[in-house]
Amino acid sequence: MTGRRPWLWVLLIAAAFAAGVIHLFGLEFSHGTVYPEYSSLRTDPKGARLLYDSLSAIPGLTVERSYVPMALLPQDGVALLLLGIDPDHIGGDREKWIQPVEDLARRGNRTVAAFDLTEGAKEVDAKALDTVWHVALALGDAKKHEPRLYFSTAQSWNVIDRTSGRLTAIEKTFGKGSVVLVADSAAFDNGATASRERLGLVTAAIGPYRHVVFDEQHFGIQESGSVVALARRLHLTGLAVGLAILTALFLWKSASAFPPPGEEPAAGNSAGRTAHAGLVTLLRRHIPAAELAATCWRQWSGANRQRISEQRRQRAEAIVRDWGARPLEAMRALYSEIHRKGEL
Repeated sequence: MTGRRPWLWVLLIAAAFAAGVIHLFGLEFSHGTVYPEYSSLRTDPKGARLLYDSLSAIPGLTVERSYVPMALLPQDGVALLLLGIDPDHIGGDREKWIQPVEDLARRGNRTVAAFDLTEGAKEVDAKALDTVWHVALALGDAKKHEPRLYFSTAQSWNVIDRTSGRLTAIEKTFGKGSVVLVADSAAFDNGATASRERLGLVTAAIGPYRHVVFDEQHFGIQESGSVVALARRLHLTGLAVGLAILTALFLWKSASAFPPPGEEPAAGNSAGRTAHAGLVTLLRRHIPAAELAATCWRQWSGANRQRISEQRRQRAEAIVRDWGARPLEAMRALYSEIHRKGEL
């Protein structure tokens, strides 16, 4: 057991390490800092989890997350929130972003796209917005109470929000639905929701729709369809870790004896043992020395009663009775009596 005990320590250390890693990952996921900014899964000031939970608490309002491309969204008649959109991601390609947003709106949905600049950006490049929708984003000076990102041009779009004279939210009808563009996603983050400063803009952006969907796919958060993703969704991570620990313990048990084996007898203890020696040992354990001759006589006479006369039998019993305490002399006398010639 001493030689195998390090395996137990290795398993215990590995289990403790795994538990620590899982605990740290649990903390990260609970705080949501592993998710992109403006994700509804993120709970710090840059996330949108508070807005998601607040809308979910409103009676009659259905709120959910989408992990599939917006073109594959199965529902119609929903307000789809696309938060944290980088204007540089739109670029000048209509098919890349503009067309899917329009198609989704024409199906009867309200597509809300809120923009956000990368940190340190000094200019905005969204040519497709200007070319197709005649909407231009502008980057102004970061002054107090003035939005840094706003719409400088919005031809044929309805204005639904202004801040310090700058257009910050616009709307246009497409088919059965509409598209809403919001210049700054900060109105939807946890900090703004907690302070309730921009709830009017959020309400106007969602409009009359009773089904709100937070799009997570454009952040790169997708459903993989794997067993791991299913286990994570059903909160089975702890069960998987428990099974892994049980498997490790099973392998350890199979590789080492439990409980530990006893001391093996020395090889010299059984050397030279024969059938005769085993019989002698058996007799010594179960038949007292004073009864050995009588026992041997009873066994022999029981099988050979017809071969000996009554007189010889009586003499043999007298030998057993008188010499029983000395089995060796008694056995010699019995042998002589039984094999005496001339008298049966």
